[in-house]
Amino acid sequence: MPATPGSQTHGAFTIPSLDGLRAVAVLTVFIGHGAVGISTGFWPGHVGVTIFFFLSGYLITTLLRREYDRTGRISLRKFYLRRALRILPPAYIAIAVAVVVGALGWVAATTTPWGVLAELLSYTNYYIVIAGREGLPPDTTQFWSLAVEEHYYLVVPVVLLVLFRSRASLRTIGWSLAALALLVPVWRVLLGLTGAGFDRLYVSTDTRIDSLLFGTAMALLFNPVLARNGGSARITKWLNRRLGFIASFAVIVFVASALVPSQAFRLSVADTIQCLCLIPIFWFVITRPGSFAGRVLNSRVLVRLGILSFSVYLFHRLILNLVENVIGEPWVGDGVSLVLTLVVAQLVYWAVERPCGVLRKRLEAGMASRTV
Repeated sequence: MPATPGSQTHGAFTIPSLDGLRAVAVLTVFIGHGAVGISTGFWPGHVGVTIFFFLSGYLITTLLRREYDRTGRISLRKFYLRRALRILPPAYIAIAVAVVVGALGWVAATTTPWGVLAELLSYTNYYIVIAGREGLPPDTTQFWSLAVEEHYYLVVPVVLLVLFRSRASLRTIGWSLAALALLVPVWRVLLGLTGAGFDRLYVSTDTRIDSLLFGTAMALLFNPVLARNGGSARITKWLNRRLGFIASFAVIVFVASALVPSQAFRLSVADTIQCLCLIPIFWFVITRPGSFAGRVLNSRVLVRLGILSFSVYLFHRLILNLVENVIGEPWVGDGVSLVLTLVVAQLVYWAVERPCGVLRKRLEAGMASRTV
């Protein structure tokens, strides 16, 4: 799901391992939405979104920290320009394609102007909470996670800029955000006890922001790509000495929590447990590229899939539905859908994402020249 799916590059800064993790996350989501995942009933596709959220929080905060450490400021204009050109063009194309496909009758659709407007304004998640899924363009309900991320983008960079300028220490900022993240599952439990339904707990920004905040806290406290951190040096040294064991244990706990069938568990503390596990996992894959896991995540296939993951995420449900109407066999249909989704994602990357990236750099250069 933005650093919802996509490549984490900013200038010369890139971490290929994170593109590999994006690939794992988007494949998890794809299988969960496919006929195989639905028919088995236990495939934890939702954890892919948790990984995307955590990654977004970590990556965006790392980029903002690098900019502030280098220049003493954060250009919010450039930040929002980057996010808008990264997210909106492919997302709007996906919405338009879904509307047209539904209007042609190729898939069942109940599209209304209000549903389209909700997606255009990044309000999909609360539209689902208030009005349900009826009215949205067909097979675009996954856009709820884009809405969560875009709400995060609107607020957190401004908050971080204010806190950085206030001279608050990284430790204070990081642990405060970690504490805020730990309050979110408490909020989910309280809402659940008062009768809140699945959608209210699962897709709302206020109930899912913790995954992004945990990623933000890691970028401030225990960031392996930055020299200065707010976390305890003792904890960092301890983590580094035992990282292989801790990361392996974290993977086991992460997978086990993902396979727990209880919906109450999933909607309350599952995300919290998984995000705590992602801290050593991220540390390992970033700092151990020569390990077996690092080599797999840095492989050309997974890195490429990670780069295409945003468009894969945008289009996969619509393509799954279209193929299902033609091919009845789930395994074959899912395989064909995956191939077609990758083809569409590559075309969108060539035709939209890459040109928008070039335009973004030109506009940023123009902004820089005007401020010199």
